Amino acid sequence: MSLTRRDFARTSAITGAGIALAGSAGVLATAPNALASTETDTAHGDAAAAHGHGLPGVGYGPLKPDPKGILALPAGFSYQIITYSGKTRLESGEFTPSNHDGTSTFEGPRGTTLLVNNHELAGPRANWTYPVPLTEGLVYDPAAAGGCTVVEVRRDKVAEWVGIAGTATNCAGGSTPWGTWLTCEETEDKAGQNGMTKDHGYVFEVDPLDHRANRAPKPIKALGRYAHEAVVVDPKRGHLFLTEDAAGPNGLLYRWTPPTGFHHGRGRLRTLAADAGVLQAFKCFDSGGRFVDDL
Repeated sequence: MSLTRRDFARTSAITGAGIALAGSAGVLATAPNALASTETDTAHGDAAAAHGHGLPGVGYGPLKPDPKGILALPAGFSYQIITYSGKTRLESGEFTPSNHDGTSTFEGPRGTTLLVNNHELAGPRANWTYPVPLTEGLVYDPAAAGGCTVVEVRRDKVAEWVGIAGTATNCAGGSTPWGTWLTCEETEDKAGQNGMTKDHGYVFEVDPLDHRANRAPKPIKALGRYAHEAVVVDPKRGHLFLTEDAAGPNGLLYRWTPPTGFHHGRGRLRTLAADAGVLQAFKCFDSGGRFVDDL
């Protein structure tokens, strides 16, 4: 394959399904009506949307059917599959796990790109044909099927390995300013429930560059135990903002404030006590002043 880091990271969009989606900078800049609209377009678009039609004047043109039936793209775009559940293999020999979800890219050594993939696998391992392999030293709960893999993309080679295993329902997450990935468990299963041997519903930190930093996985309990969705870091104040994907009774938006004197960095969140900092749920109102109970 001929896929450079610049092509991969700077002029590409990456999906969580092991697909590299690319469109050249020239195509992005000259695509008809690319990200352009006028007040007239917007007015017409609102009317069109009300009647179930697409928004005119926005985007990169119509989708072209994919002969392989995998991913339809506008003219000038292409994709390349770099990992495929049940087909491609990890460096350790097992098949790539299934259910790709949240993902992020990081600059790797010697001009490579590192892609971290969540695998949203819920419940016990027996439920899945391709769970995340239980790699020695990287397992939190041996009963759980989920986790993360790390994919290294070079000009002529793709390599994939386990970043963390034994976690559950790894949905979204977020990259950190210091170059790690926070993977979020979208579940509230406790030990003894659904086949689990440990409590779940936590955030874990995965370092794509340092294998040793991921050994003996430890949940960041200070960020709460609930059905986590995503997380983002405020690089100036150090706050973490977290979303919850829950329906019983509802999902909330949270802010975690670090304790006084705490300094973020690689692996620092793993050192926190379970009650470190302050975790708060937002109380939100709409433009009419009405309380919004489900975010």
